[in-house]
Amino acid sequence: MTRQHRKNSLEKPIRLPGSGESRGGIKQLSLSVMRFVLQAGQWPFKRSPYLRWFLLISGALVACGGFVFLDWWLTVPDTVPVTYVGRESCKSCHETEYRLWEGSDHDLAMDHATPQTVLGDFNDCTFTHIAFSDLWRFSDDELHEILAQVDDKTLAIALQPYEAHHTPEAFFPYSPPSGDQSRQRILTVLPSERRSKIEELVAWQKTFVRPCEITDAHRKLGDIARDLIAQGQIQIPDWAVTSRFFRRGDRYFVLTDGQDGKPREFAVDYVFGVYPLQQYLVTFPDGRVQCLPLAWDVKTQRWFHLYPSDPIPAQDPLHWTRALQNWNYMCADCHTTNLQKNYDVATNTYRTEWSEIDVSCETCHGPASLHVQLAESWSLFWDRKRGNGLVSFSPEKCDNKTVVDSCAPCHSRRRPIASPFPPGQPFLDYYVPELIDENLYYADGQILDEDYEYASFLQSLMYRKGVRCADCHDPHTARVKFADKTKMGEIRQPYVDNKLCGQCHIPSKYDTVQHHHHPDSTKPGTHCVECHMPETTYMVVDARRDHSLRIPRPELTVTLGIPNACNLCHQDPEKGETAEWAAEWINKWYGPRKEPPHFAYAFDKGRRLDPSGITELIAVSRRQDLAAIVRASAVLLLANYGDEAARGAVFAAAQDPEPLVRMAATRALQNVRINLDDVPRIQHLLSDPIRAVRVESVPWALNIDSRVLSGDAVKALQSAIEEYRMSQNLVSDQPGAHMNLALLAEAQGNFEEQERRYLTALRIDPLFLPARNNLGMLYTRSQRFAEAEQQYRAALEINPDFVPIRDNLARLYYQMGRFEDAEKEFREILTRNPNRGDIHFALGLLLAEVPGRLSDAVEELREAARLSPGEPRILYNAAVALQKVGRSTEALEYYEKAYRLGRPTADLLQGYALCLEELKRCAAASAIANELYERFPSPETARFREEIIRRCQSH
Repeated sequence: MTRQHRKNSLEKPIRLPGSGESRGGIKQLSLSVMRFVLQAGQWPFKRSPYLRWFLLISGALVACGGFVFLDWWLTVPDTVPVTYVGRESCKSCHETEYRLWEGSDHDLAMDHATPQTVLGDFNDCTFTHIAFSDLWRFSDDELHEILAQVDDKTLAIALQPYEAHHTPEAFFPYSPPSGDQSRQRILTVLPSERRSKIEELVAWQKTFVRPCEITDAHRKLGDIARDLIAQGQIQIPDWAVTSRFFRRGDRYFVLTDGQDGKPREFAVDYVFGVYPLQQYLVTFPDGRVQCLPLAWDVKTQRWFHLYPSDPIPAQDPLHWTRALQNWNYMCADCHTTNLQKNYDVATNTYRTEWSEIDVSCETCHGPASLHVQLAESWSLFWDRKRGNGLVSFSPEKCDNKTVVDSCAPCHSRRRPIASPFPPGQPFLDYYVPELIDENLYYADGQILDEDYEYASFLQSLMYRKGVRCADCHDPHTARVKFADKTKMGEIRQPYVDNKLCGQCHIPSKYDTVQHHHHPDSTKPGTHCVECHMPETTYMVVDARRDHSLRIPRPELTVTLGIPNACNLCHQDPEKGETAEWAAEWINKWYGPRKEPPHFAYAFDKGRRLDPSGITELIAVSRRQDLAAIVRASAVLLLANYGDEAARGAVFAAAQDPEPLVRMAATRALQNVRINLDDVPRIQHLLSDPIRAVRVESVPWALNIDSRVLSGDAVKALQSAIEEYRMSQNLVSDQPGAHMNLALLAEAQGNFEEQERRYLTALRIDPLFLPARNNLGMLYTRSQRFAEAEQQYRAALEINPDFVPIRDNLARLYYQMGRFEDAEKEFREILTRNPNRGDIHFALGLLLAEVPGRLSDAVEELREAARLSPGEPRILYNAAVALQKVGRSTEALEYYEKAYRLGRPTADLLQGYALCLEELKRCAAASAIANELYERFPSPETARFREEIIRRCQSH
């Protein structure tokens, strides 16, 4: 409410007090009461001055009391919106907090590129990106020069296999490099003596090395090559991208490869971050702001590439001009205050705006207009309903969950489902977080990919004991408590003093040699964080600590290959510092473990779909001593099994009191069979109090017959669908959102909307192959074969190796009767992927329908059965084909294998019985025919049983 509004409200007649009353009428009421009091002297009691003074004083007290009461009772109307007012409005009253925040990482999260904010060297400096996977391109002499400068340990780490990308196959318009060529070439050019030593080190390091160490080693090799180029010892390679950084006055520019792969000049508009690296942002005419792949290392004062392992050409999804490096979608929300993305789907453009170009006061405390209004008013009280108009994180007013939930939007891997996020509200009402996924976390929950802190901290005992972020981090400096504050660009010394942990953990017990067993206080082993919060480096130079605060478990390295804190320091082969060695010392110092087996064993089995993991995962999902996020992750893994016990555990999780576990159950329900009698046990999820649960329930709810839902559940489903649609519209700049809305339209029978959404996804990103694949399938179902073929062909021009699309194209040709074309596409897949049992199976079925090709079909089906021995359908079809060509003895082997897998179908039992009868094994044939009737009783199966008996009697 503005001051003008307050002024005008005084002119309105006073109303009875109420929860939505304005404070404006208080003054009029007070004046009326005072006039009444002053007129008291005219009463007939003039002769008594005491009575007159008594009435005057009493009236004044009543007036003042009424004024105070009304001032407390009346509130700002609920209809008055809160708005962002900026940090300067906070500074006048909260100068101490403002000074602490000033210069913090939050303050410097983003800024305009100026001489005061740019840290990188733009004085006509060049940088040549020499990726590890490109090293094989150097000549022998040049490679010798590079390798001569590399120490053995670094080289051994660099030669470890690595995953170039974690993005799905469908995003790749080409085959990403694996580094194999460079590894083989390096080993080839090394002198034999050094090669043997390096190969031994490679084998040794394999146990300990993490992706971040491999990345760092690749960067070091690139730095050596660049130094040799600068010294003139090797030539600048023409296959590498060389970028130039320069200035024109106070403007900053980069000459580097653009969207077409050709060098172009780009103006740097913004700086991003301040330590330990600084990135630079470029604005494009359509409003897109993109993150350059070249960043400034503040500690070493050098440029570096964010992907030192791979060249990242223009067609790579990770190229800096592509969607995965788009600031508007990927970064902006957590580096500005009050972001308005303003994406226009129709024009595929942005008009992104913000209140402040950093993480300012109102990001954490909420819009401050009401707070300022109340603070500047003449009222004696804060608002009775809204307090001081801001979110308070004091321990007296909120628990640790509220605090952690308020930090989580920017410190978690998550996707938004509602906006904007009001600080102090439940995180799961606005975001769906990633759980302990195998691409993001090791099986024991340690950080693997860039996971930030939220999901790790939720795993910790500290979180369950009530510890909050501000117990360790100053909320305004954003630094660890007790750490020295530094200026922009200064080198920071990592804070490892045990004083931080000593706030809660008695130093006389834990900060001792008897506890950590490292007598040399100058070594890392004496620091609590080195053992319980080991660092992992992201973005090449940014070391971040694991916030799950775990106990070192070297035995998990021995059994599962998971890193442990001990061997991050101790890995000297000459001292025999193996994981087994570390596990022995841990056992010697602290004794055998008494708690149940670590959940990592169950997770490892679940990720490999080991059948023995089902029981263990069910146990983990029910263990109340484990964090909710661990139990939730177990539920998700159970959904990958087709086992009935696993299904039961998923349905049980739907009743769990923990929102994260219920959310995991809703996601798991998308992958498990839901029978009609299961629906009453899960339909309550559609009206769950937590939005994330409701939104995640929509996909599974759309796959069941809505007629089995109760009336209330049907209404809840419609409401949840609207929330789901809103969640997708929040990320309408992403093609995946439109694909999800297309699937929603398909479930609702709106095929025109489905087609429109797929076309919108492809307009946003023509290289988004999942949408092109699904559009082709839609056209196929609609008998629009020519358009389907066009979509599949366009997709294969982008990525010839994408199997699902070529498979669908082959099936399209099969449906059209173009058997030769279908066979050609199937064989093309097998040329690239010879071990695809499903493709051999599809080809076998195709050839079985082509006259004169039954023998070829048999060979394909036999190969499919060899590659997929656990697929009864494949085994059955191989048996049928063999039987048709007169190879009944071989056919019987496949029937028996399929039968032993359990749950035989009617077709399998019928074929099995016929094969046995044909081989004159009448007793077995009669038994199988009888089983067929017992499992599938019908007149047809009864007649079949009688026919088998009749045939056997005729032998």
